[in-house]
Amino acid sequence: MRLKDEFSEEQDYYTMMFSTLSHFDVSEEDMGASLLNLFGDRPHPNYQTIPATNVYIHVNSDVADRILVDPAYKLEKLKEAHGALYAMGQAYREVDKAVSSQMVQLPTTYGRAEYETWANIELAIGKFDRIFNKVEKFNARKLADPDNYERRQKRMLERKQKRVTENFTYFYQGLTEEEQQYRDYFETDLEADPEDEYLEEMVDRARIANTGDLNPALYDFVESQLPHEVTENFEDIIEDKIFKYKYRQYADSEEVFKKRMYRVKNRFVERARTRDPAISQNIAELYLADEKFNSTAAFMVDRDNYDQVATKGTRAWREYMAMEGVQQYRDYYEDDPEEQGFFEYLDELPNRDRVRFMELFEDWTMDRRDRKAYVMIPKREFNPELSAFSNLILDLVDFKDRVRPLANDIARLDVGH
Repeated sequence: MRLKDEFSEEQDYYTMMFSTLSHFDVSEEDMGASLLNLFGDRPHPNYQTIPATNVYIHVNSDVADRILVDPAYKLEKLKEAHGALYAMGQAYREVDKAVSSQMVQLPTTYGRAEYETWANIELAIGKFDRIFNKVEKFNARKLADPDNYERRQKRMLERKQKRVTENFTYFYQGLTEEEQQYRDYFETDLEADPEDEYLEEMVDRARIANTGDLNPALYDFVESQLPHEVTENFEDIIEDKIFKYKYRQYADSEEVFKKRMYRVKNRFVERARTRDPAISQNIAELYLADEKFNSTAAFMVDRDNYDQVATKGTRAWREYMAMEGVQQYRDYYEDDPEEQGFFEYLDELPNRDRVRFMELFEDWTMDRRDRKAYVMIPKREFNPELSAFSNLILDLVDFKDRVRPLANDIARLDVGH
C-alpha cells in the first residue's frame, strides 16, 4: 500500500502532514532576481522566499509512509530533528559569543522618551503575563483540581456575598473584587507559596538586564522631536545624571550592580538611625489634623488656630528626600572614576536641582510586603415595617452620616501606607 502516491480518502486525511514544496521551491534568502530566468519553464528560486524560521524535514516515500502509520517512529524523527535544530542554534550562539569581542557595533540613534517607554513596556509585559496566568488558572480551577473545587467554590461565594450584598467594601492598595475572589479560592495555596508583586518586579528587572537589550551604551540618545535632523539631547547635566541612575541596572554588570546597591542600602540604614523623628510620623494622623485646622470652616470660625498642618508637617520629609536622593547617587557611583568630577558639583547644587534628585530617592525602611486587603462597612438593616421608599431614604441618610465618614477615614489610612 503506497499512501503517498495514491489518492484515497485515507490519504486525503494525511495530506496536511507534509509540505508540498519541493527542494527547488524552498528558499530562505532575498536576493536580486536574474532577468535571464524570467521566461523559463519555471519561476526563479529567488522568487520563492519564505521566513528563515521555518524548519523542513525531507524524507523519501518509504520513510513518509512509516511516519503516517507509526506514531512512535514519527515522534522519534521529530525528536531527532529538534535535537539537530537546537544544536545548530547553540552553535550559532557560541560563535557569536566567541567573536563578540572582535565586533565593532556603533550605537543606535534613539530618543530617551522612546527608551523609557520601551523599558516600561517590558515591565508591563511581565506584569501582564502574571495577571494572565492567574486568570487562566482561576478559569480552569474546576478542571485543575476537581477534588477541592466544591469546597473552595463555596468558601469563595460565601465571602463574595458578604462583601457585595451585606456590606460596603473598601479595597486597599488597588485590590479588586475579581482579585479577591482569586485569593479566596486559592487561599491555602497562597499561604504555602505567597505571591509578592515587589519581588516579581525585581526578578523582571534582573531578567531584562541580563538580556542586554536595554543597555544605554548601545544607544546614542538624540532629540526625537526633530525628525529631519540628528541633534543631541537638550537636557542639562542633572537630567543626564538622573537618567543614568534610573537605568543603572541595565548599564552595569550584575556583580557591579549588586555590590554598589549593597553599599547604598547599608549607608542609607546607617543614616536612617539618626534622621529627624518628624520623618517617621503618622501621615494619616497628620492629614486628619490638616482637615481639622486647614479647612474653610476653621478659617471662618477660628482663625487663630487656622494652620496648614500638612504642608508644614511634611516639609522635613521633602527636605530629607531631596538630600537623601543626592546622597544615594553619590554612594552608588563612589567608585566610578567618571563621576568624581561631578561630585564636586553635587556639593554646590542649588535647591532647584536638589529637588529634582527626589526622583531617585528610595526608602528601604518601608515594608515592601503585599498590603492588599479590604474593609467591610455593614449596611443598614432593611425595616420591613416601613415602605420601600422610606427604607431608601434611610439608606441615603445612613450612607451620608455613617458610611461616607468611615470611608474617608479608611481612604486616609490607605493613602498613608
